[in-house]
Amino acid sequence: MTPIARQTGFSLMEVLVALAVLAIAMAALVESAGSFTSNQAYLENKTLAHWVALDQLTLLRISDSPSLGSQEGEQEMAGRIWSWSLLLSSTPDPDVMQAKVAVKQENSETVFALLTGYVEVKQ
Repeated sequence: MTPIARQTGFSLMEVLVALAVLAIAMAALVESAGSFTSNQAYLENKTLAHWVALDQLTLLRISDSPSLGSQEGEQEMAGRIWSWSLLLSSTPDPDVMQAKVAVKQENSETVFALLTGYVEVKQ
């Protein structure tokens, strides 16, 4: 009669170490996914705010007679309300005005877009 072959396999300690390594890897993946989601939302806000700022600068450029000073308003973009403020100031060239547009989301203090442009003074 032959002796019974010894069964081999993983010990309890080896299984616990493997589970610990797997848990650390999964935690890193979850953190990475959360960071990606947060960055994606921030970049989306920056893009939409930049579009609002470009809209305001374009409206200023096509207006008949823009006046020096500041203006504020709101605009809807992508189903959200964006607050914008515009400052129109003179430049050393009397035929050109400088426009600065700042855009933030309604009820937020974070400025997502700050755009500077130049507008022709129409005679």
